[in-house]
Amino acid sequence: MFNNPFDSFHNIVAEAKEEREQLDRLLTISTPRERLLVAAIALLLCILSAWLFFGSVSRSLVVDGVLVEQGENPPGGAKSVRALVWVESGIAPQIKAGMPVVIEPDAADGETGALGGEIRAISAVPFSGGSAAIESASPVSPHRVDIALEENVDFGSLAGRKCRIVIELGRQSPIALFRMRRS
Repeated sequence: MFNNPFDSFHNIVAEAKEEREQLDRLLTISTPRERLLVAAIALLLCILSAWLFFGSVSRSLVVDGVLVEQGENPPGGAKSVRALVWVESGIAPQIKAGMPVVIEPDAADGETGALGGEIRAISAVPFSGGSAAIESASPVSPHRVDIALEENVDFGSLAGRKCRIVIELGRQSPIALFRMRRS
């Protein structure tokens, strides 16, 4: 635009005006299709920001364990099972009785199926022969989890099987989840 110092001032201004007009034509949203696209993007951004603040996301913890024994039957007749799991020390206090849980046993003989229930109790299992210093320094520790099942199953087919246990820790807004991950 101002490359040639010997050009007249009027020519330089005329060139600048042409460039501005050309840019204005490029930036103008003139067709209905373009206006609809801009409105759709704005609506999508509004929905996304509303979901970030008012939506909810389920937080769950997945642990591997072994089904060790059948628990006492709670009132109501549904069976319960006891599992031995390894849980990180910082997460274990967040697990409370009454939280929903899904047990996914390893497939045996092509048999797959998830069992629903809720946690009745969780307790730490002390290391056998270990010292308290090792136990407190360990990032993970064994826990015994008692689970009340929603349906009656034959525990004989589950005894000693490895399983994956999904514990729902709760629900929260996505923005709170992002804040929690940054801390």
